[in-house]
Amino acid sequence: MNSAWTRILIILGIVIAAFNLRPGVTGLSPLLDVMGEEIHLGAVFLAVIGMLPPLLYGLSGFLTPRLYSRFSGLGLTLAAMVMVMIGLGIRALIDSPLLFLALSVLALLGMGIGNVVLPPLVKSYFPDRVALMSTVHVGLLQFGTFIPPLVAVPLADGVGWRGSLLVWAGFAALGVCVWIVVRVLRPAPSAEVAAAVVGGSELARLLRSRRAWALMTMTGLTSFNNFILFTWLPTLLTRSGFDAAFAGAMLALVTAIPLVLGFVLPALAQKMTSAYLIVVAFCLSLAVGYIGLWLLPTAAPVLWTVLLGIGISTFPLALTLITLRARDAESAASLSGFVQGGGYLLAATGPLIFAFLIQSFDSMAPAFAVVLVSVVVKFLVSRAACRPGAI
Repeated sequence: MNSAWTRILIILGIVIAAFNLRPGVTGLSPLLDVMGEEIHLGAVFLAVIGMLPPLLYGLSGFLTPRLYSRFSGLGLTLAAMVMVMIGLGIRALIDSPLLFLALSVLALLGMGIGNVVLPPLVKSYFPDRVALMSTVHVGLLQFGTFIPPLVAVPLADGVGWRGSLLVWAGFAALGVCVWIVVRVLRPAPSAEVAAAVVGGSELARLLRSRRAWALMTMTGLTSFNNFILFTWLPTLLTRSGFDAAFAGAMLALVTAIPLVLGFVLPALAQKMTSAYLIVVAFCLSLAVGYIGLWLLPTAAPVLWTVLLGIGISTFPLALTLITLRARDAESAASLSGFVQGGGYLLAATGPLIFAFLIQSFDSMAPAFAVVLVSVVVKFLVSRAACRPGAI
């Protein structure tokens, strides 16, 4: 196959796969109140649905590299798109909260596999354009995070909440079509990938690396806050007196900031000796945004949302660092699995802890104290996480 067409095909595949890794999460949060009018969604459901994405992303981070040893990255990406399509499509049609959670598990496992597969695919097919293709990968992932909450409520007003959720199943179906073509044509990579499993000697090596732990912790605490905001920001705003459409727009805004910054952070990170100062600025922004949302939620909700969005933009930076700090395509899969696996498992505690504290205390102070502590810890580990050189 002509090399130019190979690159175009893989770029298209990466674009559509990256876009499909978040709509099933952020397209749901603004609709939970509307869904609750038709299906009884108890406190346990709300806590679990917020915890599932990072938990399953974390499990996928450890499972996916093992699957690499038996299946190709192309085949795994196709399987991930199929899982997302089936899970999102069927859950929009059923009335049982338990089945909704089960189908969400299927879709989120697919998204988790995609999280881990894409960085080594970038390293494999574009070893000479890592920063550029990381920008494409991270940018489209953030774009798929930003658009769904912006349009979820207007879509539900027009076609109902089920139709709103089915839109994202349709995009996943498009991803399945694209990756079937990729899988059939099997374009040859520029660098062979035989991903090391995150286990045995490779796991032992990563466990001994302070930088690997620091990068995993920084990534995990970023996602810890991401998923708290994805799940709870609309609810916090509506409880402060704002309507659901405004709350959904603010959720879109908080995800739009990492989208914009995601297009410049990969190239900036590659040029800088260390991205530490960027992370420090993001930590300060996140802390101020939380304090404003807590103490003065109605005074400047747009400002607090913008500051929170800047604060969680460490996530696209962390994805870029995984690719840049890996020694080769093989180690990229291992480092990606370790960092995202452990990081997402850490992040899974965020929505659960936040939900427990909000429902257990009359004051919001304990919940916001936890997120502020997480920001401080991320600040403390970020210097080691950003240090230059291969891990």
